[in-house]
Amino acid sequence: MSQMAPSDSKFIRRVGERSWRGLIISVALHGLLAWLACWIIFRIPTQPTKKPDEVFMVAGGGAKASAPQTYAAAQSQRVEKITPQRLLAESATAPIVISDLPQTESGATAKVGDSGLSQGLGGGLGGVKGLGSGLGNGIGYVGKCVMGAMIKAQKVAVYLDCSGSMRPYLTRVTAEIKKQYPAADVFRFDGARVVALGDNIIYGRNFRGEAPKLTEAPSQTIEGELTAEGRQLQVKLRAACEKGSLGAWIDRMLNEPYDALVVFSDFMDGVRVYESRPAGGFTQVYSDSAYHRVGQKLPAGAWQRRWLEAFKNGATNRGPKVYLFSIDKPPQGFLQACVEASGGASANVGWLRQAVGQPR
Repeated sequence: MSQMAPSDSKFIRRVGERSWRGLIISVALHGLLAWLACWIIFRIPTQPTKKPDEVFMVAGGGAKASAPQTYAAAQSQRVEKITPQRLLAESATAPIVISDLPQTESGATAKVGDSGLSQGLGGGLGGVKGLGSGLGNGIGYVGKCVMGAMIKAQKVAVYLDCSGSMRPYLTRVTAEIKKQYPAADVFRFDGARVVALGDNIIYGRNFRGEAPKLTEAPSQTIEGELTAEGRQLQVKLRAACEKGSLGAWIDRMLNEPYDALVVFSDFMDGVRVYESRPAGGFTQVYSDSAYHRVGQKLPAGAWQRRWLEAFKNGATNRGPKVYLFSIDKPPQGFLQACVEASGGASANVGWLRQAVGQPR
């Protein structure tokens, strides 16, 4: 076996040394390149993703795009974000909140307003501006047909005459009203008498002292069917309306937060007016009752002016409207005047007699 020459051994050592140096240089170069790449990547700041602008409707203002501190500022001003279920529109003087509208039986929604809903919605759903223009003075009032009359209200109080002749109809009438206004408060008292003594309704808000002897009967109100507010009201109304009938009910309800006062009766009892005698006792000076008529003309009294002034507010949606449903006689002249002043309606529902199997 031949031995390696000294020159060959030196050559091999030189080659090995160059290989190690090359490897070290290559590793160092790649490490430098990797560090440089990391430095470049982390040296350039990342641009934050811009959040889409959110539109808020600020009470007392219009739509505003969000900006730094907009949310905190909006919270301090009771800002509401617009959603499909809740739109905020502005009238000339104040913001108006419009919630989902209830549906009528046919599935259509009737919104009451001077300019009509169609114009406002047509121009407003694509942008908030058009919504306010078409709502008119009827904001918040929904028209629903009840027994042939259109009731325009959100909060309804009902007076049912529960005298003997009226009782066969009460269940059906209650069902008809509750079908459209499930939260309506239904009160049942005897008769539909409106009785005044001079300037005040007997057992009304301003009545003090003794009263003429009147028919009295316990309330037939089903308290379990009332709202919580209605049950509290029944406690206040019971004694007065058991004695003062419809007159006391209307007079006291003028101070309650209802949009519509609905009355169902045969309207046989009428309006009656008494005066105090100097020697004591009372004299009936007027009655348009179907049972007993006295006098020709309803004497003027402060209670009439108070009622008509209150019901005139109903015509501009700042007070209650009056709705009268009669199974028999037309409502008395003054009650009909209250309907007209308030922008309400009256209807004859004699067809209910056949519906509940009663003779016509």
